[in-house]
Amino acid sequence: MATLDDLVSNLGIGVLDVAAAPAGVDVEVGDLVIYDPSDRAIEPGALVLGVGLDPQSRAAGDVVVGLANAGAVGVVVRGDPAPLLDVARTAHIALLAVPPEMAWAQLHTLLRTARAAAGQSGDASGGAPVGDLFALANAVAAMVGGPSTIEDMQSTVLAYSSLDEPIDEARRETILGHRIPDDWIVRLRDDGIFRRLYTNREPLIIDYRDSIPGFNPRLAVAIRAGDEVLGSIWVADAKGRGFGPEAETAIKEAADLAALHLLRSQAAVDLERRRRSEVLRAALEGRAAPEALSAAADVSPAMTFTTVAFELLDDGNDQAATTVVAERAVNLIALHCEAYRRQAVAVAIGPVVHVLLPEASAPDRKNLVRFIADLVERASDALRVGVRAAVGASVDGIGELVRSHDESVRVLRALRDVDSPSKTVATVDDVRSRIVLLGLQDAASRQPELREGKVALLAELDAEKQTSYVDTLRAYLDHFGDVPTAADAIHVHPNTFRYRLRRLVELADLNLDDPAERLVAHLQLMFLR
Repeated sequence: MATLDDLVSNLGIGVLDVAAAPAGVDVEVGDLVIYDPSDRAIEPGALVLGVGLDPQSRAAGDVVVGLANAGAVGVVVRGDPAPLLDVARTAHIALLAVPPEMAWAQLHTLLRTARAAAGQSGDASGGAPVGDLFALANAVAAMVGGPSTIEDMQSTVLAYSSLDEPIDEARRETILGHRIPDDWIVRLRDDGIFRRLYTNREPLIIDYRDSIPGFNPRLAVAIRAGDEVLGSIWVADAKGRGFGPEAETAIKEAADLAALHLLRSQAAVDLERRRRSEVLRAALEGRAAPEALSAAADVSPAMTFTTVAFELLDDGNDQAATTVVAERAVNLIALHCEAYRRQAVAVAIGPVVHVLLPEASAPDRKNLVRFIADLVERASDALRVGVRAAVGASVDGIGELVRSHDESVRVLRALRDVDSPSKTVATVDDVRSRIVLLGLQDAASRQPELREGKVALLAELDAEKQTSYVDTLRAYLDHFGDVPTAADAIHVHPNTFRYRLRRLVELADLNLDDPAERLVAHLQLMFLR
């Protein structure tokens, strides 16, 4: 029987979102029922579509409680479910939401289809095995008439034909190295071959016989699933017969077959990982209840959870490139965690990869930080970009996920404020003072009067008369009143520094003997930064 998680997974976040799931989402769903105020007979386990139910109304809460008492596992509302969250949690019933533009008839059809698909999923697992790419490569070689390779988007050889075929040096190097040699990649990229291959749906002939003796021309075509490019097929004209229309037709048909093979081989791992990532994104953004994530990640909601935010330190000018690197980081981090037998769910949001690490019990924080530091170093080397990581709190229960996430975000912001190249990993204890200061800065942004006063007056004088009172006062307070050290910090003579200090004290009527006034002045100086 289908569960709530099956239905949400099949329909996808954004179509059917979990707002609350007090009993989790791994609960079986019985009948799909259209809400009818006059019908009191609700079968236990039913999922109720709240047609005509306004989440904003007072009556809606009573309806949800009544459905829970009748044994319904969940109720679906259209629009913002927030007014019903507390009611649903107290009544111990799942609350799901669909967009306002979703038609109830369409949703009912989708849910029936999703439930039927989930009911068949157990049988599907024993279906036909993933196709043999090497057998396909041999078939392509026979169909097109030359040795073939099947490659992914990184020019890694996934399979190649092994028929009795003559090969040239370029193919020999490719097979032995399991990928196109670097010098060939550079040449093909510089000559625009990759661009033409991946933007054109027709086969492409690559011929370097004029510049490379013994080179066999290639016929290549992109492997596509819809508009997404999955890789490419390359066939060499080893016998010098040329490529006619039949060869081009055959390689296009082979590309369609290869797409099915690649999708089937990638689907089990990639789609499941992507599904978990999207549920994590929805939970972090408040669009799904944390309980939905525990089922998607197949972890107990009572485990200990730690979130870590990894930031990629590229220049940020090329958004598309940043997205590609971030997705590579997601895969790299997930694989690294798997290698160390750690469960992980990761999702990239802009240049930051948010990672959830579940553990059976509270982790040793020192060991965890060492693990993260090693991961930062490996990721930085592999991605060729700087990486820093902020470790959030380790919390008990999936319901506290947002608290851990919020802490990791605050730590990451504080790490940026520290701006120390040597500081690549931090917990809240490492940067607590910066977090407090940033919180005060936020408060000052919301309340401009907190920035007003004597320091603001000095800043106005500096702007008007080109003086350096703000820098002088900052140096004095930063160095605990040590005039020689403070003067050296701003490159002036100590006597000049003392004169400026006396002058700014007079102009601003500043009492540096008052601890409170010193503290406020120092904070306002930091706000100026």
